[in-house]
Amino acid sequence: MNSRQPNRSGGANRYSSLIVWTTVAVIVILIIVAILYFSSANREVKPPSGKSRGTVISSEPRKELPEMKNKPQPRYASFRGCPPEGDGGDPELNRNKNRIDEGDYIPVEFDAILGLSWPRDIERRDHKNWPAQARREIGKYEGIPVAVEGYLFGAKQSGPESCNCHGADKEFRDYHVWLVKTQGDDRTKSIVTEVTPSLREKHPNWELKNLNKIARQKQKVRISGWLMFDPEHPDQINKTRGTIWEIHPIMMIEVEEDGKWVNIDDLNFRKRGGNA
Repeated sequence: MNSRQPNRSGGANRYSSLIVWTTVAVIVILIIVAILYFSSANREVKPPSGKSRGTVISSEPRKELPEMKNKPQPRYASFRGCPPEGDGGDPELNRNKNRIDEGDYIPVEFDAILGLSWPRDIERRDHKNWPAQARREIGKYEGIPVAVEGYLFGAKQSGPESCNCHGADKEFRDYHVWLVKTQGDDRTKSIVTEVTPSLREKHPNWELKNLNKIARQKQKVRISGWLMFDPEHPDQINKTRGTIWEIHPIMMIEVEEDGKWVNIDDLNFRKRGGNA
């Protein structure tokens, strides 16, 4: 007696094919989600134009730095082919240096930054090698939008750096701007503030000759920007700087004229007195 047996192999093949195609579909979906996520996380925006400005909050300078639970999220942009993380060194530090977003800057006293401490065990160490506790301590204040009053000791073009892809030309160099509390102070008591290439391109008045003219004329200034910790130069404390906390990058420079703060973007330096 003949009896027809069910075709089990055909069902098994269809089931196997279903598993394969389901797996492929899941992998494709995961790849698409990953691409969209990283594209969103690293989306670049253009640096703000000179006409697009942050604001300084109207208040007396604080004696202590505020604690901000929700700091503004940094934004970045490549500059002439150089990505925000640069071409080597500490990528996280380089991104911090290359942020471009404006903020509402909180007036703080000069000594609030000059006297700010840090864990000594992270000096000269890349961010990826920082202990968790040190990250928390630095993260408590790094990334606060601050505005600090003082006087310019001077300004100088830096050498090639990894944050600017070691560009040799002038347009790839940072400007180091030394901010001091009083007119008689030297760099040993200064806060280093830095003008970055991508932002300087949007602010034609941020040139060395203009910054050094302000320094020579001993005009009071207010520097606004992002508080940043730079672990690379502890050996320069009490030599060319007073701290390794910096305002980096500078987002706005103002001078005091007739009791009011004037953005130097609005000044005509050709008509101003003093040597260029």
